[in-house]
Amino acid sequence: MGHMESIKAQKKLSHMKNKRKSNNTILDLFLHQAQVQPEKPVVVFKDASMTYGELNTVSSELADYLQFLGVCPDDAVGIFLEPSLDLMIGVWGILACGGAYLPLSPDYPEERLKYMIEDSRTKWIFTHQDLTQRLSNICSPDIRLVTLDQVSAFKKSRITRNLKKARFSPAPNHLAYLIYTSGTTGKPKGVMIEHHSIYNQMNWLRTAFNLNGETVILQKTPMSFDAAQWEILAPSCGSTVIMGNPGTYRNPQLLIQTILKYQVNTLQTVPTLLQALLDEEQWTRCQTLTQVFCGGEALSKRLAIDCLQSLPNVSLTNLYGPTECTINSSAATVDRSSVEQSSEMISIGTPIANTQYYILNKQLEPVSAGETGELYVGGEGLAR
Repeated sequence: MGHMESIKAQKKLSHMKNKRKSNNTILDLFLHQAQVQPEKPVVVFKDASMTYGELNTVSSELADYLQFLGVCPDDAVGIFLEPSLDLMIGVWGILACGGAYLPLSPDYPEERLKYMIEDSRTKWIFTHQDLTQRLSNICSPDIRLVTLDQVSAFKKSRITRNLKKARFSPAPNHLAYLIYTSGTTGKPKGVMIEHHSIYNQMNWLRTAFNLNGETVILQKTPMSFDAAQWEILAPSCGSTVIMGNPGTYRNPQLLIQTILKYQVNTLQTVPTLLQALLDEEQWTRCQTLTQVFCGGEALSKRLAIDCLQSLPNVSLTNLYGPTECTINSSAATVDRSSVEQSSEMISIGTPIANTQYYILNKQLEPVSAGETGELYVGGEGLAR
């Protein structure tokens, strides 16, 4: 491509990147829910649970402590935890102090964790007391490891009396979280997601799929994957999150047991796992399920039909989106009446709210109908 053509192409792409940014943050949504339904269960893990009011209180205490330690807007704060109530406290506490949470999976190799911590310039990591020794072997000595025990001690200290009452509130253009890609083409790449982008995502799920106070969603996707974020951030829509035990995502029998025990009605999965679930005899007992979301791989027509036939009351939606586009950028709900006549693979559907799709040639010109091109995505969901 010549110099002038390159300039024209860059101008075209700049138009695609223009975002109609929301004036709201994901934290605004959560605080509203905590105010209107403080007694409602927000998260359940094994036999323990927290209400919206309790989560708001504890996460606010964590936010005060993080602010005292020096966390500022756009600062990355790691979360090194197994699925637990603490994980939910960590996410909302970091968001409440204006920081951006960075999922650090305990399952990851030490070298990968070291790279993510160094590359993101993380100075603080929220963890459990039992994991601090392992983290000490991974992190440099100048990184502060934060636990709820420290938060409790800080709360009782005299220092809190000298804190300003007004805690910093994040703005729509501040970072909400960072996700590192798999690194299949080299070193993992940190993707920075701003508040307005995840706000748009959660607001779309709320309006398009009625993610609300009646929703009981299973959080089983490993936290370091971008798809896990809407499971974890579902409290912004008033939903109840069931935290699955570690490894639930790769254990179909345990997953079904969890659905049955907690009467889960909303499930996200990948086609490979969905097939494994359908192969289990107990799957058809999951009658509380009303919504199944599938993504991460191509969804075949055969699997979609089998799923809909196995649970007559369920709605099946195919999701698509690169990590750099804030989780999901398009969706297609399978039509029971016409799926038999569809192509062998279910479509990735149409763009979500405030998102645009373009099929372009090498000169970044729109292709004609029937021609092949590259998919470009624009709009509110683009990462920083």
